[in-house]
Amino acid sequence: MSTTLYFSKININSHIFEIYKKPSKLKQILNLLLINIEDDIEYKKEDLITLDDGQTISQDATYRFSSINKLDGEFDKTIVGSIIKSSKLFAKEIDKETNEIKVKSIHNDEIIQFYFDLFKETVAFYTTNRFGYMDFNHVFKELIGKSMEKTGTDYSFEVSLLREGLNLDNIKQELKKIGKIEILTIKIIPPNPDDGFLDEIHRNGEEYLNMINDGNVTNTSIILTSKAPQGLKLDSKIVNSELDKINMIHSNLTAEEAIKKGYATVDATSKGGRLYSTNNNKPIKNTLEENDMQSILDYAKACKKAVQSLFIGK
Repeated sequence: MSTTLYFSKININSHIFEIYKKPSKLKQILNLLLINIEDDIEYKKEDLITLDDGQTISQDATYRFSSINKLDGEFDKTIVGSIIKSSKLFAKEIDKETNEIKVKSIHNDEIIQFYFDLFKETVAFYTTNRFGYMDFNHVFKELIGKSMEKTGTDYSFEVSLLREGLNLDNIKQELKKIGKIEILTIKIIPPNPDDGFLDEIHRNGEEYLNMINDGNVTNTSIILTSKAPQGLKLDSKIVNSELDKINMIHSNLTAEEAIKKGYATVDATSKGGRLYSTNNNKPIKNTLEENDMQSILDYAKACKKAVQSLFIGK
């Protein structure tokens, strides 16, 4: 029996410009994460549950780190652990005396095991039926943020599922397929840099990054709307200039790579209500076999191999 492995990119959003100015700051923050991620750090989130009869019930789900193991040596600063989601499941029960249908709740725990390669800023994980990858990304972001509260400094992270990238021509083609576009949203966050990326910034300067650095802007969101019957003109100068910014984040970062790692997203709504989002691109996946799950070390070795495969040729 095999298990599907997903991957997400961790981005240090709050301190990104400090990292650009002082590259050693990146490893300092990642080492702080290594120290401060511990068992029983928890996050609570309100969920709305819709029952079969259409009734909506509000409940709190609690998520916490568990079984945290910090690996070094061949794993070079890696955390293997679990996130436990504790919530309630709701089921119908017939009262034998009145034949009245009642809703009964029972406690339920869902467990996801993860592998976090800190210096590659990548987390690998599998999912369960009631704990999917979108939920995991949101919760992992909140939990690592809470882990860093002990440092006395506010850190903010972005956690983005790795997806198949699209170049701008592909994106424009997909946008045309949904019909007359009423709303087009383009979001960009400054990327976490590797050494070559930082060298390029310091050597040549990067106009876009320098511009948002000057304004301490850690997230840009451009919304273009049209109430005209024909919708937005995708071939117009204004639309193309905004989309082209995805290619201008950094000279060594293609639009395809930016979309893949979640540094840029494009969302659109047509006048007919059809939706498009680069966040719906296929996730990058790998497969774990049963032998890969027999022990923490087996799991770590299999995940390490899978994560390394993402960086081949980079």
